Amino acid sequence: MNQSNAHPSSQTQAYILGYMALFLISLAAMASYFAYDCIGPLTPLLKEKLQLSTTQVYWLYSIYSVPVIIFVVIGGVLSDRLGVKKSAILFTALFTLGTILTASQNFAVMIIGRFLFGIGAECYYVVMNKILAKWFKDKGLALAFGVNLFLCRGGTYAAFFGLPWIAENFTLSDALWLVAAINIGGLLATVIYIFIDRYGEKKKYVSFVEAEEEAFELGSVFKLPLSFWVISLLCVTYYSAIFPFQGCATDFFTERYNLNTIAAARLAGTIILISMFTTWIFGAIVDRIGKRASMLIIGSIAMIPCHFLMGYSYISPWIPMIVLGFSFSLVPAALWPALPLMVKENQLGTAYGVIAMVQNVGLFIFPLAVGAIRDSLGSYNPAMIMFAILGILGLIFAIWLKIVEAKGGHYLEKA
Repeated sequence: MNQSNAHPSSQTQAYILGYMALFLISLAAMASYFAYDCIGPLTPLLKEKLQLSTTQVYWLYSIYSVPVIIFVVIGGVLSDRLGVKKSAILFTALFTLGTILTASQNFAVMIIGRFLFGIGAECYYVVMNKILAKWFKDKGLALAFGVNLFLCRGGTYAAFFGLPWIAENFTLSDALWLVAAINIGGLLATVIYIFIDRYGEKKKYVSFVEAEEEAFELGSVFKLPLSFWVISLLCVTYYSAIFPFQGCATDFFTERYNLNTIAAARLAGTIILISMFTTWIFGAIVDRIGKRASMLIIGSIAMIPCHFLMGYSYISPWIPMIVLGFSFSLVPAALWPALPLMVKENQLGTAYGVIAMVQNVGLFIFPLAVGAIRDSLGSYNPAMIMFAILGILGLIFAIWLKIVEAKGGHYLEKA
């Protein structure tokens, strides 16, 4: 938030409005996280009630990423050209429509719904990240990202904690329609945000005011710095070991540890529960001491043994799940606030779009790989080896990033 010459009362108002904006855009994102992750905790019931195979269920995950790979860079360009207000409404409305179609329980219609949901949600995250930079780039950006992730992951944890209970005590249909209703609420929160954004620009409470319809050359994507492409590779490998595992974890725990669906889903939600309460703390630490590249290395190292231990040891699954939770707090707290330090303001939307596209290549491939492994081999255990290998690749890219950014002046390591 731009506070350099502000009167104390104006400064207070700017902080209040900034965190109101943060809360409202995070509500919409939280609703979308709730919707994205509704498939994982409901996997055993989707297989039972709708007679779907494991691979079909994971298509509901992977189809989300197909349009993202194609459209999310366009979404980034639109956010740079149209501004965050217009693009936020457009994309929130689109992913809300997707959740309504997903509630149909007809597999073909659900696929269409998840396809539309993927376009809207991932393009909205591009806009959301640009909004955070718009309000907080001058001060407290990593903390703002941490608070945002806390609320977003609250949506994921609510899905794992509550949806199996609702589906088993009421109906699967009730659980899916609840998801749609919450996303309609997220759309309303986005509408309210628009008025705050307009007022913040008028009062110059934001770090930069967008020029609507700003000219942009798509070719400039290829001029993004090497450090951006390295962190994108880290992003795709790291998140491909987290989100596809999160999607299969409920079903995996019911088979591996003979848990019922509710208990398995709540164990699967441990990663999210821990990260909810620690990501913002790590974000505040990043704002204070920097060390972003070093934190990415530490977080990557922590993840590597966790999947292997769950698949091939007799250790309590709570231990690796807790470690994964801390890893999943540390890496995002350092990764996402690093991007505005790498690219220019007028390319932020595009940069977030590119990294989301790269990330979703992995999120398309690996859920299907998990489903194919489970259906062909009758076990999730070999998939745990795959996730551990992804963790090793993530560590390699994190080390590479530290080497690259050191040549550029250690800007990621500075507070």
